[in-house]
Amino acid sequence: MPDDLGKYLIIAFVAILGLAAWRAWQIKEGSPNWPYVEGEMLEARARQHNETGDQRGVPTHHWFTEVRYRYTVNGITYTGDRLRAFGPNHFDEQQALTEIAPFKPGQKVKVYYDPAKPSSSVLIPG
Repeated sequence: MPDDLGKYLIIAFVAILGLAAWRAWQIKEGSPNWPYVEGEMLEARARQHNETGDQRGVPTHHWFTEVRYRYTVNGITYTGDRLRAFGPNHFDEQQALTEIAPFKPGQKVKVYYDPAKPSSSVLIPG
């Protein structure tokens, strides 16, 4: 029985990962045709990720971006955190900072949203 549990957990993990990738692909393909509204940037920053942990081996660092913005569709206010469908990892801090440079907190931005699910949004379609 414990062996079966491990197999089911692996299958569930792969299914969840596949579903997340499929949803990101849908956003990438659909977002260029989505309507947009004016939103407000709340936060934009570059963060470092160390793949090897804090104290193990030679650290491999990647940089990624985090954003948070607010927008309203049909009288309902949403908070988004997706810059684009697939967020690329950056090899250095400067690449990450360059990507988020146009998105300063307090600034008005175009927020592209899925008309079928307005809580799904991006700042950079495609």
